[in-house]
Formats: sequence, structure tokens, C-alpha cells
Amino acid sequence: MGEIKNISNLVKEARKEKGYSARELAKLCDISHTEINNIEKGQRVRPAILTLKCFEKYLDLDFKQLARLVGYSEETIKYGDEDIIVSFERYDKKLKEFNEIKDGLLFEVDKKRHLGIDAKEEIDNIEEYIKKNKITDKDLLKSLNNIKKYLDEITKEYDQFWLKDYK
Repeated sequence: MGEIKNISNLVKEARKEKGYSARELAKLCDISHTEINNIEKGQRVRPAILTLKCFEKYLDLDFKQLARLVGYSEETIKYGDEDIIVSFERYDKKLKEFNEIKDGLLFEVDKKRHLGIDAKEEIDNIEEYIKKNKITDKDLLKSLNNIKKYLDEITKEYDQFWLKDYK
């Protein structure tokens, strides 16, 4: 392709080669046709990263080349190349990854919730044993009471979290 001096000619030529009008390309990119015209006239010399990603998708232009041409930093180019999602396929992949992480975290939360419930049942058994055997050690009863309050608080918080957003 040789050395390209500006994005305006590159986009205009690629658009015409693909057979798109400025309006058609604008619709595909979800931007105004005026923006396409401004880019092609050289009035917009640094289009948005998403616009460049759109040119990559619909005009088969290299995103990195375009981004360097208009002066984006290598860090921004890397972000645009790796993190900006412009296709349903990539979106679906990112959404699946997110849901897998979320499901794993919810599983861990539920395990801790059940651990709190199990611990509370054991404390209830200990309390029943103390009452049945008429143990009156005040320090032991006070500790037992504190543990029960703490476990009630924890399981209540987990239940509120769990029932509110995820059940």
C-alpha cells in the first residue's frame, strides 16, 4: 500500500472500493454521516477509537495502522486492539467470561453462607447441651451468646445479599 500520509484519502478510497456511501458507512459505524464527511475532507484528523475499529471491520483497514497514523499512543492502541469490543462474537466471549467469574464468586458466597448456617446449628446444639445439663458458667454462656449473635449477623447479611440480587 506504500506510505500513507493521512487518513482522509485512505478512508475515502476504502469506502468507495467497498461500495459504501458515506451515509451507509456512518450507519454501520453508528456515527453521523457528517463525521464520515469530516474525516474524508481532513477536517477530523483524529477520529475516535471506536470509529477506527469500525473502519477496520467494514473497510478492512488495519486498526493499529490507522491509530498510529492519527497519533494515538501505543498504550491507547493496545487498549483499542485488545479491550474494545466491536463484534457480537467478542462481546459474547467477554460476557461468557464475566458470567463464569460471577458464577464462581456466587458459588463461593453460597459456600460461606452454608458454612455460617452449619456453624449456627452446631452452636445451637452446644446451647441445648448446656441447658440440658444446667451448666451455669457465666463466661461460657456469654461467649456462646456472642458467637450466636455474630453468626446470626453473618447469615442475615448473606441471606439479604443472596435473596436480594441472585435468587
